[in-house]
Amino acid sequence: MPDKVGDDPRYEIKIPEIEAILKDLGGMLGKLMPEGYGFALQIFAFRGEAFFYISNADREDMIKALREFINREQ
Repeated sequence: MPDKVGDDPRYEIKIPEIEAILKDLGGMLGKLMPEGYGFALQIFAFRGEAFFYISNADREDMIKALREFINREQ
């Protein structure tokens, strides 16, 4: 895995830094969530070069929740 995303220094993303931030935030969110609830936190670069997420849910449950969210009527 590369160490950073993008060539433009204005938008340089240091992957280990983002992963550390997600881990810290995920720990905080996990402590605040009521029993029986899951969470997902997504971080992405506006130019579409990177997408990161953390969740306390199993992958299958998270995919199901994302599909339900996407298919929700507006």
